[in-house]
Amino acid sequence: MTRAIFYDGVTADRHEVELGSTDDALRLTTAAESFEIPWTELGVGDEDRQLLVLNRTGCPGWRLILDQPVDPNLRARLPAAGRYGSWVDRVGLFRASALFAGVAAAVLLVGYSAPAWLAPLVPESWERNLGTAIVGDFGDNACRDPAASQALARLAARLDPGRPGSAAAPMTLIDFDIFNAAALPGGQIVIFDGALRETDNPDAMAGILAHEIAHVRRRHVTQALIRELGIGALIRLFAGDIGANASQLVSLSYTRSNEYEADGDAIAALNHAGIDPRPTGGLFRKLGQEEGRAFAATEFLDSHPNSGDRGKRFEAGYRQGARYSPSLSAAEYRAIRTACPAKRDAERDREKADKAE
Repeated sequence: MTRAIFYDGVTADRHEVELGSTDDALRLTTAAESFEIPWTELGVGDEDRQLLVLNRTGCPGWRLILDQPVDPNLRARLPAAGRYGSWVDRVGLFRASALFAGVAAAVLLVGYSAPAWLAPLVPESWERNLGTAIVGDFGDNACRDPAASQALARLAARLDPGRPGSAAAPMTLIDFDIFNAAALPGGQIVIFDGALRETDNPDAMAGILAHEIAHVRRRHVTQALIRELGIGALIRLFAGDIGANASQLVSLSYTRSNEYEADGDAIAALNHAGIDPRPTGGLFRKLGQEEGRAFAATEFLDSHPNSGDRGKRFEAGYRQGARYSPSLSAAEYRAIRTACPAKRDAERDREKADKAE
């Protein structure tokens, strides 16, 4: 029986599964359960000499990873791999590159506004593959904790309710001691542990995450990639000819117009979700007071506009008489803040010390 690695697309948990098949479906068996996926819902996300990666229609983030060579009977039931996106695979990478080279010439003519209308032309399948690769670049620095993953998924769904053809943005905690959160290509959002250390109120963090979700929905990430890398380098990056540099791509800077739009969307999202925007405003005011000084949040300050003004805008977004409720329970926020191993161990040591006293 064939063995494989399975990710359900909801949590970051890694499952080892055994594969079987029927005429209509692929059967996956874990240590806890067995279930079937219809062949019609499966597709090839990526394939090389070492691995075959399957995805599932309508389930972003769902992955089944098999070692090569794959059973010929299994492979025969699956479509061919699409490396660059459906239309690029049809016309060929050379012709697609020539097309984008022509677009690059147009960029020189229209200047600064070009990224806004070029971004929607980039296939979303390219962005998803790149975003997954960037998250993978963080390796063991990504904090895997079921309770934290569930809490973040719940918060993402609350801030970004499902819409046709769109799932809530997946969020990953990264064990880096810097104050920042960043939107990545393909809708991925990473949250650095340093941001949690400096943020005591979950509603304040919810505002920052709502801001990053707005960058995702407005495709500001792709606009920034086009503006900072250039269309030629962007094509090579999406085609896999150059490696995804996580530290470079999470520090993309947006235009002030992008940031203003994202803040407006974030305030609207908080109010729609029934989350008070004032704690986010207070956090920005705190950051504004620290601008120009040595502070843990320098990475955030370098890539965002004046924090004091943003704080005033979020506080002005408060609606008198509105019913607000906490974005997360105390237990959920504690799970997120202690998701990274070092923080989890420190919390356990503190609890032991408190009990000893």
